[in-house]
Amino acid sequence: MKIQFSILLELLIIVFVLSYPASAFTTIESGDTIVIDDVIDDDVYIAGNNIIIKGTINGDLIVAGGMVDVQGNITQDLIVAAGDVTITGNVGDDVRVAAGTLTIAGYVQDDLISFTGETKISDTGAIGGDFTSASGQLNLLGNVGGNITGSGGEVTMGGTVGGNVDMTTGQLVVLPGAYITGDLKYRSPESADVPPGTVGKETDFIQEKYDDEKNDSFSIISWFMGYLALVLIGLLGMAIWPEYIQNIASKTPEYPGKSFLTGLAIFIASFVLFFLLLITLIGIPLGMILMALILAALYIARIFTALWLGKYLFMKMGKESKPWIQLALGMFALLLVGEIPIIGALVYLAATCIPVGNIYYAARE
Repeated sequence: MKIQFSILLELLIIVFVLSYPASAFTTIESGDTIVIDDVIDDDVYIAGNNIIIKGTINGDLIVAGGMVDVQGNITQDLIVAAGDVTITGNVGDDVRVAAGTLTIAGYVQDDLISFTGETKISDTGAIGGDFTSASGQLNLLGNVGGNITGSGGEVTMGGTVGGNVDMTTGQLVVLPGAYITGDLKYRSPESADVPPGTVGKETDFIQEKYDDEKNDSFSIISWFMGYLALVLIGLLGMAIWPEYIQNIASKTPEYPGKSFLTGLAIFIASFVLFFLLLITLIGIPLGMILMALILAALYIARIFTALWLGKYLFMKMGKESKPWIQLALGMFALLLVGEIPIIGALVYLAATCIPVGNIYYAARE
C-alpha cells in the first residue's frame, strides 16, 4: 500500500475525530487505569495508560492509551490510538485503529480500518463491513462481511469473506477452512497454496517483490509518530507559554510576506554564520550548537502555523474548538499537504519562515 493511500486513510480517522463541536462529548480525565462499567449517553473522549470499557457507551468512543480493552458495548464508532487494543465486546458502527497490536474477538458491525504492527481477528471475531488493513502481520481467522484490502508482511486467512480480497503481502497463507465469496487478487513474491474451492470467483496472482518501505505498516506508523511528536511538543509549549504560543500563531496572516522574508533571512544568516564558525577551531563547538538550534527551529516553527491553520479550518466549518484540538487538526493538514511533491516543500518553507519572522518582530516589540 502506498504511503499516499495510507495517509488518506489516516485523514479519515483524524478528521472524523476532530470534526465534532468541542461541547458535544464527555471527556474522561486521564489517569493510570480507567474503567468504565456504567452507561454513558454521549460521545466519550478518554486518555490514559490502561483503559477498560465494561459498560455501554451510547455514542462514539475516541480513546488514546497504552492498553485499551473494549469488553462492553459501543453503539456507534470506536476510534483508538494505543499500544495494544483488544475488542471482545460489540461496536455498533465503524472501528478505526492505530496500534502496535490489535486483537478482535468480538463483533464490529460495520467497517474496520487498522494501522498496526500486528492484527488478529480470532475465530470468534467478526467484521460486518469492509476491512482495510496495513499490518506487519495479519491473522484473519474470523469472518468479514465485505471486502478486504490492504497490505501486510505476512497474511494468514482462515475465515469467510463476503466480498473480494485485494492484498499486497510478503507471504499469503490460505488455510483449508477459508472461503472468499468474490475474487482473490494478491501481489506477492511467491504464489500461495490456495485450496480448491476456496475462491468463489477469480484468483489473480501478480508476482512482485514485497517492498517493506512502500507497503509495510512501518511507513504509516513512522509518519503517524512524527505527527504525534509535533503535536505533543506543541501541547507542551502551550502548557508552559499558552499566551505567547497563541499570540505568535495569531500573527500568521497579518504580514505573511514580510514575516516570510524576515524568517528566510534569519535562516540564511544563521547558516552563513555556522559555516564561518566551522572555519576556526575554536568556533566549531559554537557552530554545532548553532546548527542544533537551527534544526530545532526548522522542526518546531511549524507548530505556530499548524495552530493558526487548525483555528482557521474550524472557523470555516463553523465550529468552536479548544486550542489543542486546533493544533492537532492543523498539524495533520499541514503534514498532509507536505506529502505533495514540490508544493509540499514550498508550504513547509512558508510554514517555517513565517513564524520565525513573527517571533523576531515580537521580540523587537
